[in-house]
Amino acid sequence: MKKDTGASESSLKGDSTKLKNIEGYRAVNDMFNSGKYDSLDKYIDANIADHQMMPGQKPGLAGLKDMATMLHTAYPDMKSTLDYVTVDGDMLIARYHMTGTNSGPMMGMPATGKKVNVEGFDQLRWQNSKFVEHWGVFDAMGMMKQLGMMPEPGAAPAIPAS
Repeated sequence: MKKDTGASESSLKGDSTKLKNIEGYRAVNDMFNSGKYDSLDKYIDANIADHQMMPGQKPGLAGLKDMATMLHTAYPDMKSTLDYVTVDGDMLIARYHMTGTNSGPMMGMPATGKKVNVEGFDQLRWQNSKFVEHWGVFDAMGMMKQLGMMPEPGAAPAIPAS
């Protein structure tokens, strides 16, 4: 798949704010990949409004760090690859895919040892040099199917033994 940055950096040479927005998102993505979140506050406001929090996630940057730590526990080899990033005004939109092996517990479910490859989208609003709002979706159903926690469409439901 061809990687694309939407409004390319070369076309944004005169717009340092948009370039900084893209660079900030890439830096955050790199931190998620490394599992090191100490510098997230350089790019993400402490009170970021996350409109698609995971079940049980606390609000703000603290909740985001907890969620990221939980994901790295569940998927120690987790890697998010950016497929597309663009900016429009104060909004950044990105498409990514995440791969990893579920070798740790996740949200009360035991590890499966299975690999996943899921796609997602992020939309973030940038204000005063930090991300202050987030909307996002990812293929949670596809991930559950890949983990063997959800039957494929059309598959007969499991009937419990009596």
